[in-house]
Amino acid sequence: MAQTASLLSAGKAVSQQFDTQHLKINGKTSSPAASTLTKAFSLTAKLPITDLYSGSLDSENAGLALKKQIIQGLSGNKNCIVPGDVNSPEDIAFKYSKTLPVTILYDETGLKIYDELTKVDEYYLFNAELSILKQHGPEIARRCFGFETKDTHRFKGFMKDAVAHESGRTVVAFEKGFGPVGTPLSNGCSNGGAEEERKQERKQERKQERKQRIPLEPNPGIAADKEKWGDDRVGRFNGGVNGEEGFDDLGGVTSTNESFANGNHCPSQAPSSPVMNMVELGAGSLRKSVHVIRALADLPTRNTNHNNIRPGVVYHALDLDKSELERTLGDLKAQEGKESEAFEPTVCDGAVGLHGLWATYDQGLDFIGKGGLAPKDGSTEGRRALLWLGSSIGNFDRRGAAEFLAQARRSAMRPRDTMLIAIDRRNDPVEVAKAYNDSHGWTTRFIMNGLEHANRILGTNAFNSSMFEYHDRYNDIEGRHESYYRSKAAQTITLPALDGSVGSAQTVELEEGELIHVERSHKYSESEALDIFDAAGLRVMQKWTDATDRYDLWLVENPGFHFPSSTLFTGMRHDVNAGLTESEAIDYRGSHEYDSDGKTGSNGVAGPKVFMDWGVPSLESWNTMWKAWDTVTLTMIPKELLLQRPIDLRHMCLFYLGHVPGFIDINIARFFDEPHLNDHFSEIFERGIDPSMETGECTHSHSKVPERPEDWPRVEEIVAYKQSVLARLECLYQDVANGLRTMNRRFARMIWMVYEHIAMHMETLLYMLNQTSWTLPPAGFNTPDWATLARDWEAADAVQGGEDARNATFKFKLATVTLGHLDDEAHDEEYKVLSPSSDVNSLNKQMGNPEFGWDIESPPRKVHVPAFSVTVAPINNEQYAKFMAATGRKDAPASWALIGDKHYVRTVYGPVSMKAARLWPVQASGVELEAYANWKGGRLPTHAELRRFLDATHGPNCTDRPGTNIGFRNWHPVPAQLAKKDKDGTILSGHNGGVLEWTSTPLESFEGYKPSKLYPGYSSDFFDGTHWILLGGSWATVPSIAGRRSFVNWYQAKYPYVFAGARVVYDA
Repeated sequence: MAQTASLLSAGKAVSQQFDTQHLKINGKTSSPAASTLTKAFSLTAKLPITDLYSGSLDSENAGLALKKQIIQGLSGNKNCIVPGDVNSPEDIAFKYSKTLPVTILYDETGLKIYDELTKVDEYYLFNAELSILKQHGPEIARRCFGFETKDTHRFKGFMKDAVAHESGRTVVAFEKGFGPVGTPLSNGCSNGGAEEERKQERKQERKQERKQRIPLEPNPGIAADKEKWGDDRVGRFNGGVNGEEGFDDLGGVTSTNESFANGNHCPSQAPSSPVMNMVELGAGSLRKSVHVIRALADLPTRNTNHNNIRPGVVYHALDLDKSELERTLGDLKAQEGKESEAFEPTVCDGAVGLHGLWATYDQGLDFIGKGGLAPKDGSTEGRRALLWLGSSIGNFDRRGAAEFLAQARRSAMRPRDTMLIAIDRRNDPVEVAKAYNDSHGWTTRFIMNGLEHANRILGTNAFNSSMFEYHDRYNDIEGRHESYYRSKAAQTITLPALDGSVGSAQTVELEEGELIHVERSHKYSESEALDIFDAAGLRVMQKWTDATDRYDLWLVENPGFHFPSSTLFTGMRHDVNAGLTESEAIDYRGSHEYDSDGKTGSNGVAGPKVFMDWGVPSLESWNTMWKAWDTVTLTMIPKELLLQRPIDLRHMCLFYLGHVPGFIDINIARFFDEPHLNDHFSEIFERGIDPSMETGECTHSHSKVPERPEDWPRVEEIVAYKQSVLARLECLYQDVANGLRTMNRRFARMIWMVYEHIAMHMETLLYMLNQTSWTLPPAGFNTPDWATLARDWEAADAVQGGEDARNATFKFKLATVTLGHLDDEAHDEEYKVLSPSSDVNSLNKQMGNPEFGWDIESPPRKVHVPAFSVTVAPINNEQYAKFMAATGRKDAPASWALIGDKHYVRTVYGPVSMKAARLWPVQASGVELEAYANWKGGRLPTHAELRRFLDATHGPNCTDRPGTNIGFRNWHPVPAQLAKKDKDGTILSGHNGGVLEWTSTPLESFEGYKPSKLYPGYSSDFFDGTHWILLGGSWATVPSIAGRRSFVNWYQAKYPYVFAGARVVYDA
């Protein structure tokens, strides 16, 4: 049952004219007195409502389409549909073959009845959502537009004793070796409404800051004619190597937070900053959303234009009922608006503009995506935030929900635009049943009124409501409530012809007790919610939950890039029915849309295709990888840092910009015996370095790089080189599709190898950038709100049992563990593509669906593991700090930064207080973590022990699934999550917080190991006894690596910079 006042099922709703209860604001209800109505009318007349509906095909065909749906639904399917297991008596009892569209429930009378239902305590959904919006409205409004909350501003006060103030500019001095002194953490800016001269002053301040923060003389190799950082051919993102003065690509909102004079923190705003827009899908009566609307007034932004104030944000109510739009917006305007305004109608003292969109979902999203919300004066549109309240997502099946969210993301959301989605949980079946069949009878009246509405649509008295009764159940297996009409007796229904002719009328026979399906309302476990967000390409930013722990508001963003999960985790294995066509089965499936193994469901319909990049990757996967690479290299590295080495054991940053395309070009040229695209680049960018921690010498083969900064290529040259390499790579795919080249496994392996190579070096570059305060936040992603996240992390830790639960251990008996997988390069030539295709799924299938891996991963071998126990959570920052205090250890992990006399944790967003990061897994060297383990009376796990632990069914693991912190779901660690039971009893596996995990096992050869023919020295160059194996994946590890069980990484045991933690093992 939708909570919104109008139900718009993906553009298939019909216009309904209704008038629900007046909007309440500040505890007052708009009066129906004549004077008030006159005022409301006069103000409503000024309200701009964009008409996207009338005159459209949707409008012209709405009545006919709904009439057709009714007639077709009653005509029935050839086979009965069992909403669950065909072998379950309970599910069989609810079988049906006839349906009525849910839209018939939402006429004027139905909405009035529904409004009464929302006042009943048993209907917890409405009040749960209302309570969240009342309590967290200001917080939600700020986060919807990427502003930090006031709590986070106060939270940053913990740093004040460590901050030096220099000419009004905040600077932080890091310890030697970890970044330049004098790097600004934030820049001062005035509150909104500043004069033009202030804009010029800020521009001069920024220029001066740049001069002050560069400790080196200008490099002749990157000055004058070479310094073209803002060129279009390089890029467009603000602040990176291609920085542009002023606004970035998202409508003037920069990715860094700047402090307002009044204490608020927000993205910087110019005097005439782009207007932000919030659009509510299916707005209805505004009784809940009004709390967000009021909170918009408190956003730290205000615009000026021609000496007049205009609102910094506009609220748009999208609804299919024009009269409801006029009434609710008019009521809101009458109570909080002004009689006259310079611009559009506003509320909240002119801070929030009001607008209506008369449209279906599809029409509205298309309008938004085509720039329909842009200001009429031609200025740039700012951030967008979509609201989808009322658990309306439950009206879609899970596949449909994911597809609609993906449509919304593609159509109407740019990078960093957000969407607030209300979701009802899989709650206690008894509570859900009462909510949908309340003791006051409002639900029954609501459902039965649908038959009267159906009669009006059909133009006949086809239904005698006294011959039907409301019949429902909560299907806790499938996680949905189901509503039906039950025929009290055998009866005949006469349906009119679609064209109105009498002779074409048809009859429908109903048996006594026969069910007609009318509505489903899906509930979600945490894993199911995460699955649909992942499938839609959305990234979770935050979540708010009501006090009873039954209802959630999820805030998601359209990220700059998205790596889909290699494992879609949700799925119930129950038969739906037998004999349906594929389209019918998909329409009536429950939570089967996402089966964890991706195999065919028991009804014979395959689940969605989830391409795991273990064979030849698709061009779509390549596109995502390049977006990620460009985000890191072109938006996070300021030009001053390109020729610097954030850590001594790796090359300067510029090397990696050339190494990645160089490695691709070298391998393509070598494989096909063709020339390199640039011989000089192939020479200097072929291979990086890994010098000894002891001697500083690099004993393995590596490229000879320029010694003088001025001898390095310009960044523009490297970017152009990368583009030419990408074109060469795409030509290979085209040649295979056209039959000009024959692909075999060796060819495919080479493509896979250069693809995964990018991912590993992207993580390398990120842990380098984590060591300097010059690093810029990633473009295309909203900045975390540390205070509210810390609050949520602390609450979650308390629920899972706190320190006692984290210190618990899992015990394992003596067993045998299989390490690695079977991936023998010797057989590559035997698998060939015989049918040219552009579909990589077809290519991989023809090659036997290979699971490629690096040479150290194959062949599989069995290892006997004695009994042991292991801590359920990795060592966290707080635990390591206690270890340092107890032992007098002075050297802190490289992941920490000493500011004043306090330690903070490094992130790409800058240092984070231990108050927020105390529960994050500590990131340190293997030697440092081994010392901690020894202090606790234990040790680090071996490779086989950690593998066995990670394979445990419900243990905290690093497998790739939407709930784990890998693949840039965050750009920082988070507290480890222990395995837990969801509301419906489902076991949710935990995760380690987003770090690789150290083992004490040195990297070495083993029986059956063969060096790769494509990359002979990949592993064998490091069989030196100093490199230890690591497993899993960090927040910066792509899913195709983190999700591959056989993957191993390795670093020198003393290497302190990697995003890696550890847990403690004890001998039995």
